[in-house]
Amino acid sequence: MPAHLMKKLNVRDEARCGMVVPEGALFRGGASATVKQESVEQFNLHTVVSLPQGTFAPYSDVKAVLLFFEWSGPMREMWYYELPLPEDLKKFSKGSPIQGEYFAEARELWAAYRQGRGTARCASTACPWVVSVDEIKERGYDLTARNPNREETETYRHQPRSPARCWRRSGRFWAVSRGCTR
Repeated sequence: MPAHLMKKLNVRDEARCGMVVPEGALFRGGASATVKQESVEQFNLHTVVSLPQGTFAPYSDVKAVLLFFEWSGPMREMWYYELPLPEDLKKFSKGSPIQGEYFAEARELWAAYRQGRGTARCASTACPWVVSVDEIKERGYDLTARNPNREETETYRHQPRSPARCWRRSGRFWAVSRGCTR
């Protein structure tokens, strides 16, 4: 995480770094929580960009995030952005890798935020959001990018079965398990 890398950099006010980490690093506890606490309290860990699932496929299908931080003192708030998958793609792949152009909106929104114009108001789920350092501390230094602009949807692996069909199947199960037939 950032604390380890920043300690290796020359201590300068303008020292900054960006890194790619698996999304799991944002919410793990134990030693990871200690490292995240150091990162928040000693460095300005200011930006998390959540990348779509499979961004680094075929090499890794693990969901990843970009972290950006500076040596400018403790964090005050964190700016989050969830990079949307382009509409014409199901996922990134070796044949259709992530491109710099996909970050154009994120760069524009980040510049507006840094210029003090706040977070953008928009209907898109890609809209950025800001979380205070106090909220991150309350969450036990869980830095997970939970997008408040996106509705949580439930997904099912299988088609839900009708209650009548389930009852009929369970009746057959009990009949067979008792050694009877229907």
